[in-house]
Amino acid sequence: MFLQDKVKDINQRLEGLGDAFNVLVWGAGQHTGKLFERTELLSYRIKEIVDMDSGKQGSRYYGFTIQSPDQVHWKDIDAAVISVPGKEKQIIETLKEKYGFTGKVIELYDENETTPFYLLYDKNTVQVRYLGDYANWELALAECQGYEDEAIINKVIDSVHKVLDGEAVWERDGCLFYEPKFVYQITAPVLRCALQNQNQGVRILDIGGSLGSTWYQNRSYWKDIKNLNYVVAEQQHFADYGNRELRNENLSFINSMDEFGEKGYFDIILMSASLQYISEYEKIISKIRKAEPRYIILDRLLISDRMRICMETVPEAIYKSSYPVTIFTEERIRSYFEPKYHLIEKDISSVREEAWFKDGRMVSRYFVFEKDENNGG
Repeated sequence: MFLQDKVKDINQRLEGLGDAFNVLVWGAGQHTGKLFERTELLSYRIKEIVDMDSGKQGSRYYGFTIQSPDQVHWKDIDAAVISVPGKEKQIIETLKEKYGFTGKVIELYDENETTPFYLLYDKNTVQVRYLGDYANWELALAECQGYEDEAIINKVIDSVHKVLDGEAVWERDGCLFYEPKFVYQITAPVLRCALQNQNQGVRILDIGGSLGSTWYQNRSYWKDIKNLNYVVAEQQHFADYGNRELRNENLSFINSMDEFGEKGYFDIILMSASLQYISEYEKIISKIRKAEPRYIILDRLLISDRMRICMETVPEAIYKSSYPVTIFTEERIRSYFEPKYHLIEKDISSVREEAWFKDGRMVSRYFVFEKDENNGG
């Protein structure tokens, strides 16, 4: 749901006020201020604004003096608008049982709606968006353009070559950057592993690593690591191009459909903003576990309060596209690797991202799992 859609819904609910002469608004916080700015609430005959916070009571608010509910002459109030998302039922109970209110009560949200309307996506803002709540991957895929679009592939190829030619320092998703910016959530575990190996070599498998974006972004930071072998597992067309045009003594490519364990031992398996875009992600997780790396790094992984399947839309400024995406829970992610691996680090991801749904929130996270040698490792 977009911001504009919810504003329209709220305005329709406010029509229930009709010609009520004395309207009370319950709540004097940010939510009410946003209602005044974005909806038609101020066009109705508001007489009182109340709030349970004694620190607000007596203060001026949009031309009104905030009252305590105990100060209100409730018999004079024709209708009440509840402007405290998530507490509607409690407030309605208080209105009826404590204050004996029998007038109209306007609720602005359904029971499953927990997100304030102003946190929803604005249709007029250009940004990556996560839309819908699909029952399965196939339903989401049917509405998406996809990552295999030739224009996207060509843009990524062009961007990588600009980095190689020195026109840019690094790229991500085909976007060029001109100042160094290392991904410390990834570089730190690699350096730790190099020390543990007495700097005799580190072998990394980057699943869904495009044409080596993370390698190019951080290669100068890793220049003192001996025998660093960086392998990217990608779709066949990316892997073929990478091996033909980009392969060198450090960087190589394999097909992501291959069995990882058949490609030699990997100290680290990395997935950065990739697991959520794989429809059969449990198969990839199974292959990771079978490969038995020392560390598993998950960066830029989308985490929410429940499992969701959405459509991610990418603005044309980056490259116009859309694709299905799975949003995980932390509990589900941990269950895939524990107890054979134990979680040693978790944090906000290297690229911070947040999205609000009408019934919850999503954030991007970072996890590092280490193989437990004492538990079947």
